[in-house]
Amino acid sequence: MVRPIVPGDQAALSAALEDLKVESRVQRFFYNKTELSGAELSRLSEPDGVDHLAYGLAVELEGEWVPVSVARCFRDGRERDLAEVAVVTADMWQGMGAGRELMRSLSAAAMEVGIRRWFGAMFSGNHAAKRLLGQFGKLSEERDLGNGVEEVIYRIEKPEGGFFGESDAGATL
Repeated sequence: MVRPIVPGDQAALSAALEDLKVESRVQRFFYNKTELSGAELSRLSEPDGVDHLAYGLAVELEGEWVPVSVARCFRDGRERDLAEVAVVTADMWQGMGAGRELMRSLSAAAMEVGIRRWFGAMFSGNHAAKRLLGQFGKLSEERDLGNGVEEVIYRIEKPEGGFFGESDAGATL
């Protein structure tokens, strides 16, 4: 199930971070971030649907909903068509399509509110993130930030098969 993140998700967001392997936390945050502060949890769990969009994907296992992945974007304050994007997927679900399903929903929502470009910083060797962003946009800029980190900008494009709910073609992330 894909749905918007809400304030009641704070405990799940915090637990999901704690459950990530060290390598995954470093890949996402550039260091071994082990917890989110109260202010961070508030900021991440209170999207406004215009300048901050956030979606989560959960699956039902043995009668309980288990968080799998989160994708969000924060609109840039100066360039209103630009937003910083981030996706994180639980280790055991990586490579199974969760990030793609969330990016499908996030991309559609972003386009609806006038966001046309993503930017993000990542390790230069993070080919999975580049492939994911490339499914929903075209790389337009890339710059080396040093220490093996680069910033990328992608122009958002409608993915093959359309956005979530637009087509019978199912995405298998």
